[in-house]
Amino acid sequence: MSQYRNSDLLTGIAVVAKQLREAHNPSPSQEEVMTEIKIKTNISIHIGRIETAVTNISISSLSLLCDYYNISLSEFMKKVELEIQRLKRKKK
Repeated sequence: MSQYRNSDLLTGIAVVAKQLREAHNPSPSQEEVMTEIKIKTNISIHIGRIETAVTNISISSLSLLCDYYNISLSEFMKKVELEIQRLKRKKK
């Protein structure tokens, strides 16, 4: 059975995840974010795959990422919705 893939949603998540990482001062590398999450939770998430929309992301992994950036899931998804709208306008 194949897995559903919503490219617009994954791209929105990728853009917002990268924006949040780059907004930190100093901006951590993907590796640093991955390492810090692994140290705190003993769970590995691949930031590069998330930021490039290569793969689906689980809600659990998204929750870990939101915790790391100190943002609620709802606020993260609001940013994703705005990004999807921006990308759709850009395509027109």
